[in-house]
Amino acid sequence: MKPLLALTIIFLTLGLQAQTNPYLTDLSALKAILQKTPSYKSQIKGKQLALYKGLYDRLLTDTSSKVNSYNYFYNLAQLIFPLKDNHLAFYQIPDVENFKDQERIEQFITTKEFQDYPKYVGNLDSLKSALAAKSLDSIEGIYHYGLFYSVGLFKSSNKEYTGVVLESGVPVWQKGQVAIHLYEYAPNLFKAIYGHPRSKHFMLQPVEKYQNQALLNSYFYNSYGQNIYAKQLPQVDWVNLPKNAPKFELRQIADNIQYLAVKTFQADRSNAEKSAAFLDSIKNSLTAANLILDLRNNEGGAKKMASKYIQLIREYTQKGHVFILINNGTLSQAEILTLRLKKLKNIRTLGQTTKGMLSYGSNYGKREKLPSQHFEIYVTDMKNPARLLNYEDIGINPDIFLNEDSNWIEQAIKIIRKL
Repeated sequence: MKPLLALTIIFLTLGLQAQTNPYLTDLSALKAILQKTPSYKSQIKGKQLALYKGLYDRLLTDTSSKVNSYNYFYNLAQLIFPLKDNHLAFYQIPDVENFKDQERIEQFITTKEFQDYPKYVGNLDSLKSALAAKSLDSIEGIYHYGLFYSVGLFKSSNKEYTGVVLESGVPVWQKGQVAIHLYEYAPNLFKAIYGHPRSKHFMLQPVEKYQNQALLNSYFYNSYGQNIYAKQLPQVDWVNLPKNAPKFELRQIADNIQYLAVKTFQADRSNAEKSAAFLDSIKNSLTAANLILDLRNNEGGAKKMASKYIQLIREYTQKGHVFILINNGTLSQAEILTLRLKKLKNIRTLGQTTKGMLSYGSNYGKREKLPSQHFEIYVTDMKNPARLLNYEDIGINPDIFLNEDSNWIEQAIKIIRKL
């Protein structure tokens, strides 16, 4: 057979398979979507392009996607693993009707989908005993998701960790079901695939960090409060601002210290109007010798919004000292703003390393469904300066780390008093 004819037959065969195989159709569609992103265009070239092609070819013939829904999702997610772009989001689309009320949850538990959810094959009591003996500094061990359920995380292969439900107080999670998969790509850094705590749909977390005996990025929208997977349950969360904290706030907290909190730089009409009114109200109010600027859990947003606060702080540093509170919830434009402010005089950063998702972004918040209609990707369409890629995944370290055992504002005040 002539080579050209053989290749034609191969491509025709693959094309026919893709038409009848939802997995192959989704895989091809996801690759096509990713190839349009700025992160793919700037990162996947040369040697990386050859490696990516090899990955895609392997996934084309990987039959594990037929085993269960997790393998299907995992194979698709592997196309995103090589990209350093933490604004990309990929998840299974949940059927929210299954979780609207207790009656529907009870019905869902009887379905084949629920019964086929990935399970641990082994003795749970033995696993629990072995993990209870692990050091708190080890990634392996027993984690709590609030008071709702606990998960035993163990090393299942050279670079892979699996988390199994050990105890559960919620009906959607049963003992033995697998809630966590971690794939290590650097020390204490992981690609994570989670089952959502409330609706169990699979979600990719492109950068997960193990720090302070917790998985820092295991927050979930529409879940149970502000919980994350942690080995110890804190009595009070001093690291994060409460979800109901004001988006914009200025108050006097000591004779020579003011406190300024900014939780968002989003440019939608409502936030833009509130931000503009707030800035106008405080333009002559920064009078103390020291200012605590709280950027914890700042969700980022638009450069044009952040720039207004940079100007405010730049003018203030001509006469006063600024102490910026940052944490793992400080992300995107808030991280970029932090880097810009660190170049000014009289600036110190305090707290925790930021999330590390600042190299790319999305102007339009575009989401695309894969052909099966079971999965969706949040697509990035903008690229920030190349130097910011050094902070992607890693984040920005504070000048002074704060501990998690006491009030961060009080810790900041003590630091200011000593200077």
